[in-house]
Amino acid sequence: MVLKYKIIFFDMDGTLIKCKSSWELIHKKFGTTEEAKKALEDYRQGRISYKEFMIRDISSWMSKKERIHIKEIEEILSNFELVDGAKEVARELKRMGLKIVIITAGIDILAEKVGREVYADKVFSNKLKIDGEGYLVGEGIEVVEPRRKDKIIETVSKEENVPLNETVAVGDTVYDLNMLKKAGLGLYFGDKNEIVDTRIRKIHSLYEIIDYVRG
Repeated sequence: MVLKYKIIFFDMDGTLIKCKSSWELIHKKFGTTEEAKKALEDYRQGRISYKEFMIRDISSWMSKKERIHIKEIEEILSNFELVDGAKEVARELKRMGLKIVIITAGIDILAEKVGREVYADKVFSNKLKIDGEGYLVGEGIEVVEPRRKDKIIETVSKEENVPLNETVAVGDTVYDLNMLKKAGLGLYFGDKNEIVDTRIRKIHSLYEIIDYVRG
């Protein structure tokens, strides 16, 4: 059976793992959730860039504890739970011949772990800058701008020589909209109604992906 689709792009937080934000896990640890909400609203409203958003997030942690080692962040992000069916669906997609790519604004420490769990071929995620001893310096390295995940889809598709209409994208929030619209098939996973677009299909279980891919 020849399949139409060659690559599937997944958001991570809320799509592959039950946690809605890997950044939020860290905020809960340091008691900086309110600061995070303010920074997120400023980003949503376009008052700050995503790079500035990351700086404000990280700085809020460091206001509670000046020296934070990357191993402490690794410990906070060490426990995660995959969404029901994530591993099984990923295994079947690989068996069918699709490449799996994760595109997340989450932190690479967690994204790489999740990538291994779901057999990802590539993982794009943001990073925390550290000094020579492994301590946070208060800045992030922006790899994924949440609203522009579509740019990564374009790049990967060209590198893999796969037309965009032979790609699938799966996400769960309005930040994934451009990614879902860019792919040949966009699948919106969740019970919210943040995205209303006739080109995007709504799914309530990751298992539904298999049926869409098979056609």
